Amino acid sequence: MVTWNRKKTPLPPDAKGVVGTLRLARRDDDVATLDQGEIVVIGRPDLDARHAQALIDRHVSVVLNADRSSSGRSPNTGPQLLAKAGIVLIDVTSEDVWTRFKDGDVVRVENGQVFRDEVLVASGIELDEQRTANDLQAARDGLATRLDSLAANATDHIHREHAMLMSGAQVPRLRTKVKGRPVVVVSNAYDDAADLKRLRRYIREHDPVLIGAGPGADVLLTAGLTPSIVVGALDHISDAAIKKAGEVVVTTASGMVDGPERLERHGKEIVTFVSTGSDDDLAILLADTNDAAVIVHVGAPSSLPQLLERPPAEAARMFVARLRAGAKIVDAKSVHHFSSQRHAVWPVLLLLVAGVAAVAVAVGITPVGQDWFDSIADQLTDLGSWIKGLFT
Repeated sequence: MVTWNRKKTPLPPDAKGVVGTLRLARRDDDVATLDQGEIVVIGRPDLDARHAQALIDRHVSVVLNADRSSSGRSPNTGPQLLAKAGIVLIDVTSEDVWTRFKDGDVVRVENGQVFRDEVLVASGIELDEQRTANDLQAARDGLATRLDSLAANATDHIHREHAMLMSGAQVPRLRTKVKGRPVVVVSNAYDDAADLKRLRRYIREHDPVLIGAGPGADVLLTAGLTPSIVVGALDHISDAAIKKAGEVVVTTASGMVDGPERLERHGKEIVTFVSTGSDDDLAILLADTNDAAVIVHVGAPSSLPQLLERPPAEAARMFVARLRAGAKIVDAKSVHHFSSQRHAVWPVLLLLVAGVAAVAVAVGITPVGQDWFDSIADQLTDLGSWIKGLFT
């Protein structure tokens, strides 16, 4: 727990610690500007190895994290890397840290406390090498337990929904043409808006079917895109999404739809998908069963720990849905990476020149080609004589 103190705190004569210039690094780009020995403030939950190594490479002396460096949700190795590199890491878990400090302040850090002008400004939890090792082991143990739970729930889900998963039973057939087309499923989670923005080029060039999974439909609308289909529990779907969507599929565990007048008011047909799944995994199943060519998932969990953060049954259903879709499903970040690659022009030009040269050689070995080349040679000789005559 962070504590703040506005009173003057007298420092003992033998006060020790680390003294340095404080820098605020809110973004990854700010880390690249850090100098050796500086004290840096970051806001990085579950500090991973990549970000820790970037700080180590800048040779900072102290890292003050405005978030929990290890929450226990994933076995992240960043804190341990900093500890082994001899860099002090303190969790100062409060947003106030950004307003309490100013870039360029000279501060002293000792025993998890931060002093400025002999005033105790902040204190937090110092993560030494032993503590980071214990946290890492606990996170690994917790991950193993969650994996066991995922496997058990996935097995139970497969047994209960065997007919739907194997043959598509109870999965509605859509009026919207999906067969053979790319589909973009948008969930309201994990960098959804940013991922959707990066897919603009892909959407423009491939004209995919846009499916909003529950509140994901509003993510599409906010981005200025119209969902072709909205899938989800009716209380997860806004009136704006119902009005704009080309087709609405209501998921329900009982088969009953509460408040069907909302759909009727906007002239939408009541199409139900009877299942206990969440909006996003049922949207994936719907696209897969209706023979989509490829399914791009916006807002998907980008790592196993993120998937396991969900309730066990929900995580298991998402896992099974993605497993069923198989090679069809790909995350938005991967699509952006490949669709944004620019190909160099020179290989194309080189192939073009090589092709022209090959045609010229092929023509040149024929009698007609030899006559052409002899004629061209004579014309070039005459042209050279004419140019030479201009200067004599």
